[in-house]
Order: sequence, then structure tokens, then C-alpha cells
Amino acid sequence: MLALPDISRQHKVALGFGFLALFFANQSLSAMAIPYFQMTLGLDPFGLSLAIAAPLMFAGFISQSVGRLSDAIQQKKGDRRVILLVSGVVSGLLFGAIWMVPYEWGDNATLLYILVLNFLFCIGLTFLTINVKSLAFEVSVDVKQRVKVMAYGSLFERAGTFAYFWLFPLAQLSLWGSVYIGIQYVGWFIGIVLIGFFSVFSAWFSVARSTNDRVQMSIDADSNPLSDEHVSKNPASTTTLSHPQVTDKTVKAALFLLLSLTLIKFGAISIFTSLDFYLLVYFVKAGDLAAGASWKGILSSTFALVTLFMIPLFAYLSLTLGKLKTLNIIYWTTALGALLKWFIYQPGHEWAVVIDALLGAPSWVAISVIIPSMLADLCAYERTISRQNKIGYFISVQNKAINFAVVITMIGAGLLLNTLGFDADLGAEQDPDSLLWMRICLSGGPLLLCFVSLYIVKIYPLTEQQMASSQAKKALGQT
Repeated sequence: MLALPDISRQHKVALGFGFLALFFANQSLSAMAIPYFQMTLGLDPFGLSLAIAAPLMFAGFISQSVGRLSDAIQQKKGDRRVILLVSGVVSGLLFGAIWMVPYEWGDNATLLYILVLNFLFCIGLTFLTINVKSLAFEVSVDVKQRVKVMAYGSLFERAGTFAYFWLFPLAQLSLWGSVYIGIQYVGWFIGIVLIGFFSVFSAWFSVARSTNDRVQMSIDADSNPLSDEHVSKNPASTTTLSHPQVTDKTVKAALFLLLSLTLIKFGAISIFTSLDFYLLVYFVKAGDLAAGASWKGILSSTFALVTLFMIPLFAYLSLTLGKLKTLNIIYWTTALGALLKWFIYQPGHEWAVVIDALLGAPSWVAISVIIPSMLADLCAYERTISRQNKIGYFISVQNKAINFAVVITMIGAGLLLNTLGFDADLGAEQDPDSLLWMRICLSGGPLLLCFVSLYIVKIYPLTEQQMASSQAKKALGQT
């Protein structure tokens, strides 16, 4: 189902390790920072969230500049592997250094240290993200292969979810002598091996293709073939080093809608779904933190396991039914799951969280496989219009949207809790009205946003058939 016959095993493995490096670089900081810096060292929650969120916001602002630089280097040198290798090593070293802050320092000094190191780390991570995803875009040359490549990378990412839940518990093992030493060992292992080495492996074993080769292969795959003689006689087929801007109105509209779906999933929906942990603890388990956390762990692990099966299933549906129809199926399924949250998150219904994971997992396939493959399709389509390689640009604007969405979630989740009247000091004695509104938001928020997503899919201006037809006409000079 996910066979990639036109891509060598070497390149597939390199791609998978690149996605793994990205996963641990993006997820490990948040997974370890709160239990260590906040719960162990006792740092101010708002100060810590600012030290984590501000660099992400800055990285979002520089994403497009990084994308342009990556495209420029790729067009001049022929590939991006050097950038990938250097950014991976630098990001890994900076990640390890974050955990070297002396535990006897005061709160302000510690927060300043985290802020500065995280700023540098996020800059390196931006370069790493854009170049790993560029590798995925460049290795796939037709609409079907793009789905398979994104699904393949997503499988590696989801495999990483089974490990990152245990990063802080690993740092707490008695063999380190103390959690302060343990967090440093774990931090450096993640930085050197899971980020640095995996990035080096990805860069070293990936196979570079020239820009002109990729442009021609994409046109051959997505439309009617052009002969080598036609290409050699058509000077517009060569790419030029310039400031990449998308000028086609249809492409701009399609890009805006894809980014909107990304913001909805990573931002708005995540704000509401962050309430599930609080309801498990304070409503389902009546304030028992340990019991609620256990069920949250079961929910997260089930979600990760189910997603591993959902990725090939919905990738297959996307290849047979088309991406827009598959997105419709996914959002209707997610809407059903949102509606059922009202009945799942109630005392005595703990095991029903498995159903929540089952119906929620397809949404991850949409955001990690189908929408990125649609972005790659759009990038290839735009390339036939402009005759320029703008892969870094397209990935950079997606990365910017994701970074902003994560920051929105960090800030929005806390504001929502305050607005609903949640008070952690009350423990099991939470205001019943507060719990009621938390249930309404957990179920109603995602349900409403699923309908918004369905509307976006409905008005999406480019089908795969339209892009292929237009590309064929442009390739044959019939526009």
C-alpha cells in the first residue's frame, strides 16, 4: 500500500530518519520542560511558557527568509544536504545545552538561560525543518507518490510517539543519582543521537537531484511528457535565482486554505482538546491526579497506536478516491468523535477514551499526510507556471503557520481555562458550572471547527484533475 518503487531504499531510510529527527526536536522540549523546569525546579509557569513560546514566534517570522535562503543555496549548489547536516548538528548541540543550566541558579537567571538557548535552538530547528521537508517534496514527483512519501515519513514520526512519553521518567531513574544529572544525560542523548545523528544520517544517505531534473520529472509525472529536445529549446524551463513570490491568484487562494486547515488543527482545535486531561482528572476521576494522568496516558498511547494503522488506510483512500474526498471522510469522522466526547468524558466511562482515540486519529493523517501532499502538489503546479523552484518557500509558510498555531495553543489554552473559571487550588471541588462549560468546549469546539474545515475543503479551488490538465496544457504550450 505504501510501496515506493521509484525511490531507492537508501533514500527512503534517509527520509524516515529525517522525520524522526524533526519529531524529537519538536516534541522533546515540551515533553521535558514542564515536568523538570516547572514541577521540579519550581519555575513560574507563565515565565516558562514565555521562554518556550517567544522563540517559536520568532522562528515563525524568519521561516520565509530561511526558505528563500534554502532555495537560493539549492539552486546554486544543486542540493540542500549541507544545510540539513549542519542545522541538524547545531540543533542537537543546542538542545543538549538547554539542560545544562545549573539547578542552584535563581529563577530569573534560569529563565533567561532557557530563553536565550531556546532562541538559538529554534533558529537551527527552522533550518532543519525546512530542509528535511524539502527532501520529502523533492523526492516525490507525482500526486500519488507524494501521498506515499508523506505517509512514510508520518509513520516514522508516529513511531517516535511511543518513546517521547518516557523521556522524563527516564531522567528520573535512580541510576543517575539525581534527576538533575539524569535530565542532562537524557537531554544530550536526544540532542546528539536522536536529533544530530539522525539528521546527519538523513543528509548523508539522501540522494540529490538537480533542480532541472526535478522540474522536468514533475512535469512528466503530473502531465504529458516533454521530450529532452523540447526542454533544451525552452529556456524558460530553467530555474533562476530570484526572490520567490507566488503571483497566481488561484495558487494563493489554495495556499491560504491549506494553511487555514493547518491553523485550525494545530491551533484552534488543540486549544479545546487540551481540556481532555483536566476533565479526566477533575470530572471523570473526581480530582485524582494519578488516576486521571494514567487515563490520559492510555488515551495518548492508544491514539499513537491507532494512527499507525490509520496512516496506510487513509493514504490508500486518498490514492483511490482523491485527497479532497478523503478529507471529507476524515472531517466527518472527526466530527462524530467530537460529538461523542460529551458522552465519553463522564465518570464510569473511562475505557471509552479508546473510542475517542479511534475517531480522532484520522485527523492526524489529514494534517501529517494529506494536507502536506496537497501542499507539495500545489508547489509542483505553481512551478509549471513560474518555472522556478519554490519548495523552500512553500514549506516555510507552512512552518510559520504551525509555529504560530503552537503559540496560539499555549496562550489560548490557559486563557480558556481562566475564562471557564477553572481553579487548580480547588482540586476536586471545582465549580460544577466550570466543569459543564469545559465539557461543552471539549465537544462543541472541535465539532464546530470540523464543519469549518469541511467548508474549506468544499471551496478548495484546485482538484488534482484540474492541476494535471492545466500542467499538461502549459507543458505543451497550449495555454
